[in-house]
Amino acid sequence: MKLDESLPLGNPPVLEHSTPTGATEVAQRLIPFPFTPPDVKLKEKEALSSSNDWFTKHDKNKIDELGSLDFYASSGSQSVGVVPKLHNTSAGVEIYQVPSTLSKETFEKTEGPYRPGVTKKFSNKRDGEKIAKFKTYPIAQSGLACFYMSRLLGHLVEVPPATYRTMDVQEFEKVGNQARTTGHPECTAAWANLRAMVQSANSKVVLPGGNLVYGSLAQNPRGEESSPEDYWTVDAIRGHSFYRVLSSRSPVANTLNLDDAKSLQDLALAQDMTRGVILDSIFRQADRLGNISIDELQHYVTTEGEVKWDDKVSDKDKADAVSPIQSLKRIIYKDNDDGMNWGRNSISVSPILADTHHIDQTVYNRLQWLAGLMQDSEAGSAAKIKDYFVNVVHISGENYDQMRSNLINEAASLKSRLDSKDIQLDVDFEGTMKKLYAKEIEAAQAKNANTTPSPSPNNVTSAPSPQN
Repeated sequence: MKLDESLPLGNPPVLEHSTPTGATEVAQRLIPFPFTPPDVKLKEKEALSSSNDWFTKHDKNKIDELGSLDFYASSGSQSVGVVPKLHNTSAGVEIYQVPSTLSKETFEKTEGPYRPGVTKKFSNKRDGEKIAKFKTYPIAQSGLACFYMSRLLGHLVEVPPATYRTMDVQEFEKVGNQARTTGHPECTAAWANLRAMVQSANSKVVLPGGNLVYGSLAQNPRGEESSPEDYWTVDAIRGHSFYRVLSSRSPVANTLNLDDAKSLQDLALAQDMTRGVILDSIFRQADRLGNISIDELQHYVTTEGEVKWDDKVSDKDKADAVSPIQSLKRIIYKDNDDGMNWGRNSISVSPILADTHHIDQTVYNRLQWLAGLMQDSEAGSAAKIKDYFVNVVHISGENYDQMRSNLINEAASLKSRLDSKDIQLDVDFEGTMKKLYAKEIEAAQAKNANTTPSPSPNNVTSAPSPQN
């Protein structure tokens, strides 16, 4: 299937793939959320934002790229290598861009199974670029919902796009049979359990009819620093310079010199940390410590006064920038599949949120907005949101109810802390960056206004006369 970037948002709602057995696999496309927060400015044609504060064109395109991958094509741009994950603790399927020196068949046959001396407990290097991961029960739903919730609450940290996807049972069993021996004993056990569930057509893994396994297909960005040691424990995180911004009861402006661009690094990480911890608290994410990645992203302010950032910038981006391109470290949440641990009394990042006395206005406002909608602040809003998470995001009704309860409690807790002056809403990375380059924004806008030609009688085109 050829990716068509002109496909309208959510129309069609899924991308389909035929399989050798005659079953039809589907991949969920990005569907507009039924409500829009008051602070988001949507594009005219699609319910997307040009700022990193909502679902973006980048999200839509990445999800369509994931959905267009063909697990069976032997060649072409959508052809990929489908092999088992054999390291670390959980079972899953890894999707690779097959190197030009190998065929799909050769890659899967030679690099799919356990290889003595190559496959290790915590790593399994293969030729080609790993572009996606497919995971199913019990870890898929947390990863799916985490991506959507990150965008609803203001693009909380960098959570890579993820979408619901199905896979033919025979293909899944072929991959699973290569994982009878793995580099990690827990991974071997996880695969044995998963194979048994698929063979018995367990409804937690296999759709009715017994032909398709379902789960989450997530983008696998590369180039980040994966799980650096200085994020493995709460005490290690407390040792970072950005942490004093969060733990101090003084206003952020008293801790950092916000008139100095050097403050942007601490401010960015302070914002990421609090946003990420709030996200983890909603999902009861159990394994975040030691599972935080760091990447250097390129930041700039546009002539329109928007703050943008990405892993790389194009020539067009550079031309649109009125500020220097700032390379700043940001927190990445690649693995979000150990959430929804509802029965746990505590989670690993709980002490960080208790230490924090500063968050940003956006995440606070979005939490109050979404918690209100989940409690019918608009007629029928609670039912519409549950329907979206169950039928578009594809999490169970029970998991939605628990997530909803946690989100409402988190919103109420932060409101109580704000009312008692235990927290302040003064972490403002984007606002600070705009202020630092306000003169440059003003000058660029004035220049554009002066160079825009004014309509004149000589260049005005008259409307055509009505036809009889």
